[in-house]
Amino acid sequence: MKRITRDFFTLYNKFWYRDFPLAENHKMQGSRAEWTTHIGICVRSSADLMGYFTHFEQGNRTDAVIRDNVGNDIAHIEWEWYQPLHEKFNEVKKLYSTRKDASFSVLITYSKIGEHERNLRIIRRQWKNAVEPLVVIVVTFELGGTKRKFDLMETYHVQNGVMKKVRSQPALPWNVRGSRWEGVG
Repeated sequence: MKRITRDFFTLYNKFWYRDFPLAENHKMQGSRAEWTTHIGICVRSSADLMGYFTHFEQGNRTDAVIRDNVGNDIAHIEWEWYQPLHEKFNEVKKLYSTRKDASFSVLITYSKIGEHERNLRIIRRQWKNAVEPLVVIVVTFELGGTKRKFDLMETYHVQNGVMKKVRSQPALPWNVRGSRWEGVG
């Protein structure tokens, strides 16, 4: 795995807790728009710290493209509220079609815990045996009525038909033991 790929997902995972749109004791649910905004901020913050530029809604409506200072595509990024098993989910196919134009691609999505393995298989199958890397960041959840209760944020690296989990952390900042957010949400 290239350092640039690891740097991006490490920074993204850390920025996930910054300016988090929920608070344990005050606001336990966020809207789709709030999560879209939060993801965009995490993507842009990660790219900024790496010295790159973020362009939103680029090309064939890619959610974000990270570029260097001469316009080379570093990463193509898609995020989706729907799980990969949902019929409206087409983000992996969009990334796959442009995979050769960037150093790596990133998919950020959600997965119900009971359907998690199935969702991962769908992603791996759609990425096929591509030599170009795909970073998959998945927030797992359970349903509490109609609301999602986040559990973990897992990061996977997919390349040459192999999917490997490279990172896992609590999805909610107040579940991070020893952090400044623990118990104060």
